[in-house]
Amino acid sequence: MNNLLSFWLAPVTALFHPRVFHDASKRSAWKGVLYVFYLSVIAGVLITVLMLSRMLPVANEFVSWAQKTMPVVIWTPEGISLENGQTTALLSHPKYGPLVAFDMTKTSANEADMDKAPLLVTSTKVFMKRAPGQIEERDITKAGIQTDKQLPPKIRITGAVVGGLFKVIKSTMLLIVPPVMIVLFFFFLLIVDLLYSLVGLLFNMMRKQKLRYGAIFSLTCFATTASFTLTWLQIMTPLRKLPLPFVVMILVNLVYMFVAFKITDTEDAKV
Repeated sequence: MNNLLSFWLAPVTALFHPRVFHDASKRSAWKGVLYVFYLSVIAGVLITVLMLSRMLPVANEFVSWAQKTMPVVIWTPEGISLENGQTTALLSHPKYGPLVAFDMTKTSANEADMDKAPLLVTSTKVFMKRAPGQIEERDITKAGIQTDKQLPPKIRITGAVVGGLFKVIKSTMLLIVPPVMIVLFFFFLLIVDLLYSLVGLLFNMMRKQKLRYGAIFSLTCFATTASFTLTWLQIMTPLRKLPLPFVVMILVNLVYMFVAFKITDTEDAKV
């Protein structure tokens, strides 16, 4: 069987084509490792597509709103203030509601103060409401930053500054996130397949023609493609609204593994 069907298209063909498993059962463990890396690259590409199609439009819209509505904030080593003599301001999103409250007259915050927004900014501190009754604070003065580097005497934070910072973060994420996710998916899938291969050892005991562990691992990697493909099909389509329990995905993998070990327990059929 050619590599196009047995490897490159295996995320799809493994769902229904028995010859994918016949080919995998004749390969070493390295074929399985290479296939896991291939699936990881696919996952990295799909995550990038999700970022571009779903996450970034929402983030762009939010930042655009923040640029137009946020007050101008002046930071110095002694703390912050609002431009034009303002002492209070409230950032309330039309969809998400109140997000950040500014109050330069306060030095502390209690539960009642945090009812206005989950984030309260005063002249020297930022208060974050983590949970009911749980308020975390951060010192935003020079003493709280604790750095040996020379701090600027004054920073004027405007909507334009926020927009520029967002562009830098967005560009950095598009460069860093895909390769990082590929590496994370690779090790995650590799560990998962190693665990499933233990079940593969049990299935191998039921075979007339026993396989070496390398072939067992390779066959396991291709058989567990089912859950990978179904998971991403759910994420990338309207099917994401339907629940897909983790236990169901385990059962799907085990069924495909059982079938794969069963149908390959014969003389290799001709393509």
